[in-house]
Amino acid sequence: MILPIKNKDNFIQNFLNPVSRLNSSATLKICDNISTIVHNNSNIFLKAIYDINWDDHPEEGTLCLPDTVKLIKILSCLDESNIHLEIEKNHIKYDSEYNRFTYHLFDDSLIDNNPFDFNKINNITFDTKFKLTKEKNNAILKALPFVTETSKIYIKTENTKVYAELSDKKLQNVDSYTTLLADDYDGEDLDYELILDIELFRLISTLNFNNAIVNINNQYKMLMIKINIDNSDLTFVSTSYKN
Repeated sequence: MILPIKNKDNFIQNFLNPVSRLNSSATLKICDNISTIVHNNSNIFLKAIYDINWDDHPEEGTLCLPDTVKLIKILSCLDESNIHLEIEKNHIKYDSEYNRFTYHLFDDSLIDNNPFDFNKINNITFDTKFKLTKEKNNAILKALPFVTETSKIYIKTENTKVYAELSDKKLQNVDSYTTLLADDYDGEDLDYELILDIELFRLISTLNFNNAIVNINNQYKMLMIKINIDNSDLTFVSTSYKN
C-alpha cells in the first residue's frame, strides 16, 4: 500500500501530535481516510480522522504504531512536504532522493480494542452547546501558575454565560480562579458543576483553531469538543469527576 500525505507538517500537527499526547501507541485504520481512537489513563478520549487525497483508489489496512512520537520525529526530518509512505506487513518505509527510513510496526494481533464506542455518541442528545475560542481557552491556562494545587476545572453556567473555575473543592485552603468561558450558550442551564481534567484544555491549546464547538450532555455529565482543522476532524470526549 502507498499512503499519500500531501502536507506532512499538517499531518503531524493536526493528527499525529494530538494523538501522541494522549497515548504513545495507536492503532490507525486506513480506508477513505486515516482514523484512530486513543485515550489517556484518565477520562479523556479522542477520535481523530485525517482525510487523504488518494492518488488512486482508496486502500484499506491497519497500522499498529508502537511509538507515535518516534514516527513524528522521523517524519519531521524529511525535506519534502508531499510524501508517499510505503506500507509493508510489519513496517513503514520511505525512500526518496533525499531521505530514507524504515519504521517497524506492532503485529496486528496487538490491535488496541478501545473501551469507548464513539458510535454511541450519535445516539446521545446534547443539552447545552457553546462556542469556545482559542483566546478563552488560553485565558484558562494562563492562570495555572496561580492555582498550582489543582488539575481540575469546573464548568458552570450563570446568567446566560459560561464560566470556568480552576480549583479543587475536595481540598481545603486551595486558591481558585474563575474566568468567563463563553458569552452565551444554547440549550439548558447547568444545575451542577461539570468537573474536568485541565489536561483536556492544555491539549487543544496546541492546535491552531479559532473556534471549537462544545457540547454537554447533562444526564451522563459528558462534554464533547469538536475541532475541524484543514484535513483533520478531532472529537474529544470527557466525563465529569464526582464531587
